[in-house]
Amino acid sequence: MKKTEQPNPSPQEAVILEAGIAKTSAGRLPDEADAIAEAAFGRTPTDRVYRIDEAISLDEVNALDLAPGATVLFQRGGLWRGQLRVRSGTPEHPVTYGAWGEGPSPIIQPSHDLGAPTSWRQEADGLWCAETGATADIGNVILDHGEAGCLFKRGSRAALLNDRDFWFDPATCRVIVRSDKGNPATRWASVECAEKIHAIDQGAAHDVVYDSLALRYGAAHGIGGGGVKRITIRRCDVSWIGGGYLYVDTLGNGVRYGNGIELWGGAEDVLVEGCRVRQCWDAGLTNQSSMTGKLQRDIVWKGNEVSECEYSYEFWQQGDEAAARDVRLEGNVFRDAGRGWGHLQRWNPNAAHLMFYDTTVPTPGFVVTDNVFSRSADVLARIFNEWRGEAVFSGNVWESGGEPICRFHGRPRAGLVNHYPDHLDQIHCDNRTEIESEGPGGCDFEATEAGFRRFEEAFGFGPDSFRLTNEEH
Repeated sequence: MKKTEQPNPSPQEAVILEAGIAKTSAGRLPDEADAIAEAAFGRTPTDRVYRIDEAISLDEVNALDLAPGATVLFQRGGLWRGQLRVRSGTPEHPVTYGAWGEGPSPIIQPSHDLGAPTSWRQEADGLWCAETGATADIGNVILDHGEAGCLFKRGSRAALLNDRDFWFDPATCRVIVRSDKGNPATRWASVECAEKIHAIDQGAAHDVVYDSLALRYGAAHGIGGGGVKRITIRRCDVSWIGGGYLYVDTLGNGVRYGNGIELWGGAEDVLVEGCRVRQCWDAGLTNQSSMTGKLQRDIVWKGNEVSECEYSYEFWQQGDEAAARDVRLEGNVFRDAGRGWGHLQRWNPNAAHLMFYDTTVPTPGFVVTDNVFSRSADVLARIFNEWRGEAVFSGNVWESGGEPICRFHGRPRAGLVNHYPDHLDQIHCDNRTEIESEGPGGCDFEATEAGFRRFEEAFGFGPDSFRLTNEEH
């Protein structure tokens, strides 16, 4: 068989292919491998399957010139640092990112490892500092892969008053830590600094499938990006996400953010199914937009497990001439809202399984069915403005340990001056009078059978079921 010519080796030569070709030390395919590759790929571009092991970096994967129908498989048990930037396919031939081999799901992790004692230096004031290599904000520092929790992010060096406080100095890109028990890298076996980037950037992507990937330690979103179409996300694990500064408010306070799986702006024909999401700063799952003219339609969140996020699912749509229709939340299990790492670090703790911020557009075909909403640090659901006739609820199970079923903020759908609650909540304590100043009539629906029936009657929801429980998950 004639050898395939490779005059200018490209990054895609550094992959392990379906035919079982190993990467050489020079990052090229050996001569005999070229012949096998020609045999494997001599049919159509849609036949290509790339098997990736840890010798191949995410930069190399991102540089691949993937044709529609290509499949990129990361080796199970492997770990890749950085961000995966996906390529689009076509409706008939999506690009797939998945896993091969045996073992746990492959990990994509945009964090910086500061687990070596030599990474740290103690300064004159007793604080410990380390270079991160980051170019964006460090939003969280995860200890022992979450077994020891995380550090507490502060807004300045002067604010590092307690053991386990940290500050990221944007001028030097260093992490400064108060560790009263010595060098952080000898105190904890693992120290991971989460940078403010998405683990997967899918901005403007279309016709993409993700299957069986593990995403963790990113201080933006697990999967983020707007303007997506025909996306499928299955069996992915997302954890310890968010905490980076999104912006600085009018009082000079950094406003942090980070969702497990976010659909921003336009989003059409999306299925998120069978994923496990936990320990996110904001929402585990969300589709949201404030952009003019953007359409969100045919979005299905099905059979997912979300726990220990401030919000399990968040929705709002506020763009002028925008629309949202046929959004379906079905068969998900949501547990322990606000029981995660971020709740105690927030200036506005406001946990809820359903966080329905102000929505100013109609939402025909919005269905919430057969889900479990179990326990929350604050309330099970939060609804900021009128939703009567805008959604169908049925077959859901609401489990409360005494926290309210729902907090309704009584705000109108039209004529809002401030669309964002944190712009209202300037005193930073979730003050109800301040938040509801534009729309009187807010109330809590208490965790009783009578309160639950009032909740259903107020919004035209149900029939759902409710029970009080003292069970801890």
